[in-house]
Parts: sequence; C-alpha cells; structure tokens
Amino acid sequence: MKVHLIRKETLEVYAWLNPQSRGPIEEWLHKIRHSDWNTPEDIKAGFAGADLLGRGS
Repeated sequence: MKVHLIRKETLEVYAWLNPQSRGPIEEWLHKIRHSDWNTPEDIKAGFAGADLLGRGS
C-alpha cells in the first residue's frame, strides 16, 4: 500500500516560506516514498496523526 501525495507543490511552497520545516518535510517525503505498508493500520502506527482517505478510512 503506497501513499498518494496529492500536491507536493504545496509542501514545497510551505518549506520555502518556513525554512525550518524543510528538513522534517524532506524526511517525511523520504519515508512515504520508500515505505510499502500492508494495511492502513501500519500507516497509523508510523504516523499517528495520519488521516486515511478512500478505502483506508
């Protein structure tokens, strides 16, 4: 199960306006690009604040 990032551009603009956020955002993007979860619960275990949409909700 892969995460579908809808608008990466929104994160990039935010990071440009808030430079202190760039590191954490890049780390998060790296994690979601390289993860392959089996269930929505696996995502929630790694990212407790995740909101699940679609079939995962």
